Amino acid sequence: MDLENPGYWRKLINQGMIKFFLLKVLYKDKESYGYKIVKRIEELSEGLCRPTESTIYPALEQLKKGGYVEVRKESAGARVKKIYALNESGRSVYRAAAKAYGEIIPLLREAIML
Repeated sequence: MDLENPGYWRKLINQGMIKFFLLKVLYKDKESYGYKIVKRIEELSEGLCRPTESTIYPALEQLKKGGYVEVRKESAGARVKKIYALNESGRSVYRAAAKAYGEIIPLLREAIML
């Protein structure tokens, strides 16, 4: 762990941001599936967050186990896609996360003024 390396800090921040943007995608788009969620997170974060399937699917599973998302299966040719959608509890979680980020971002802006 190299605390002087900005990459270390980006990775640490990225982990929380991916979860936030995952919630944002499902809140804004109403429902989506894994690959599309990855692309939307990249888009919404202007490329700063580049999640992989190994980060998205465990986060989605965690939300499912917590009772925050509903999952349905949809046939797409020979493939079956899992479609994820926030339920009311999940929408409440997004609003709580958005409030927390909204409170911390101004403090971070002030704190990074060197």
